[in-house]
Amino acid sequence: MEQQQKSEYLDDLVNLESMFIEIGREDGLRDGVNSGKLEGYILGCEKGYEISQEIGFYNGVAEMWLKLIVDKGWNMPKKSMNERIMKELISLKEKISLFPKENQQNIEFIELLDKIRSKYKVCTSLLGVINSQKFKKVTSVEDINYVAI
Repeated sequence: MEQQQKSEYLDDLVNLESMFIEIGREDGLRDGVNSGKLEGYILGCEKGYEISQEIGFYNGVAEMWLKLIVDKGWNMPKKSMNERIMKELISLKEKISLFPKENQQNIEFIELLDKIRSKYKVCTSLLGVINSQKFKKVTSVEDINYVAI
């Protein structure tokens, strides 16, 4: 009996290292999940802000050009060109209005974002304007109003 008890203690000591490895693994997985959720939340907020800033820029450009064409009577050499530009700008505004303003669990909005970017490129090409955007880096709350060039 005493020999069997010694054998069990010896087995427990041998398994002690593997037991600590398993406990450490479980702790590491739990901590990794928790820190991953926080990191994902922060990254999601940053990317969401960047995308909304980009969509807002496209919307502002489309509104400005539509106002110039309609209100100010800006005309291209060919009347058909004016109509095409207006059609493309209105189409861009419609695509922007479809873009979700709340958190999305699916990735379908990425396809819509690609379509908006493509439509914006078509519009700038038809208008003959430079197809670039630059935003002032936001470093504080006072810098929230970005500058588009």
